[in-house]
Amino acid sequence: MTRTESNIILFSITLCWASSYIFSKNIPASMSPFAYLTMTTGVASIIVGIVFFKKLKEFDLKTLQRSLVIAAIICVNLIFERIGITRIPASTASFISSLTIVFVPLLLLLFKQRPSRNNLVGITLILTGLVFTSGIKLGASLDYGVLAMAAACFFMAVYIIIVDSFTKKSDPLLLGIGQMFFTAIIGFVLWFIEEPKTFLTLTYTNEILANIFLLAFFAKAYAYIMLMYSQKYASPIAVTVISSTEPVVTLGLALLIPNSFGQTEVLTNGKMVGAVFIIVGAIFAGTNFLNRRKRLDQGIPLANSTHGG
Repeated sequence: MTRTESNIILFSITLCWASSYIFSKNIPASMSPFAYLTMTTGVASIIVGIVFFKKLKEFDLKTLQRSLVIAAIICVNLIFERIGITRIPASTASFISSLTIVFVPLLLLLFKQRPSRNNLVGITLILTGLVFTSGIKLGASLDYGVLAMAAACFFMAVYIIIVDSFTKKSDPLLLGIGQMFFTAIIGFVLWFIEEPKTFLTLTYTNEILANIFLLAFFAKAYAYIMLMYSQKYASPIAVTVISSTEPVVTLGLALLIPNSFGQTEVLTNGKMVGAVFIIVGAIFAGTNFLNRRKRLDQGIPLANSTHGG
């Protein structure tokens, strides 16, 4: 897979996750995060199990162990994400999710991988965009939903870094399938502890079932399987740079999708300015021209320099 192909896949994943914020809004806030997790990943598990049935026999102990680790991490991420989505607007939730691009470089520092100058400038611009779009004001108390989304971002950053390592050692498809199965199992166990009647406690409507299926197919089955493949060929920074454009996509969808599929939101000047900052920040973080310019100023030939992250 080439870098261009990997980027196209990452953009398609971003579109799926961006739309998920809209469709999640159409699921009752009263539904337990554990129920939501079990339903979406359970349906996704059935889908990938049927499609890749012949692949299941290739699982080995190491792949199962790695699948369990990333499933546990993504469970925490999805639970915090669900809590946040139910308390703040879809576009705001998506904008807060861009904090992943801050957490990933910080965590990579633990492995002595320093972000480039472009990464730092891009992160600053994206953070500025978040201030404009999230409604966060200096000195004001943070909404619980915002804090939950920030926690989700942190665990997503941990997930991205660990998956980057695991996909170099195991089959990405098997990791994705195993993750989906273990996530559904963990979600069901937590749901059972919270409410032993589990599925019997829900009121099923065509609208809820349709949204569950859409989220399971696009935001879970497709997105996470393809993320495994793309991370085998893309760096954690590249993944987060592309995903940082997710809030802009969500904002556009939130303005266009009818109320029957989520709440229609109003475009404000602050959100427009924030979107511009995030797009420009993503461009900065995804390129390397500042490092190249520095080398030219110092008289260092570009051919002898290494590519920055």
